[in-house]
Amino acid sequence: MLAADVVVYGDGGGKAPSWPKPIVGRGRVAKLIAGTLTQAKEVGVRFRAAHINGQPGVMFVDDEDRIGAVMSVDVADGLVQTIRGVTNPDKLAHLGPLLDAREVLRKNRR
Repeated sequence: MLAADVVVYGDGGGKAPSWPKPIVGRGRVAKLIAGTLTQAKEVGVRFRAAHINGQPGVMFVDDEDRIGAVMSVDVADGLVQTIRGVTNPDKLAHLGPLLDAREVLRKNRR
C-alpha cells in the first residue's frame, strides 16, 4: 500500500512531539507507522478514521476523546504517497479538546 518513495512529514510546531525531518521510503515509513501504532496502544491512545482537510486519515484520541494527533494520507495510483502528521496544538485546537502528548508519555514512563 506504500509507494516506494512514500514520505512522512511531522508538524509539532515545537510544542508537541513530532518527527523533525521527513521520513522517506517504504521500509522506513512502515517501521515508523508500526512503531507509532504500538506506542499509541501502550499509552492508551486509540485511533479512529477521519477526513483531514478532505483527505483520508486518522485522529489519535484518548478515552476522554481528547485529540493528540491527526494524520492525513495522500493516495495516488492506489498507493500511499504522503503522510502528514500534526501534533501542533495550535493547529488541532479547532477540532475539540486536546490531549497533551508529552504528559501522556511522561505518565507512562513512570
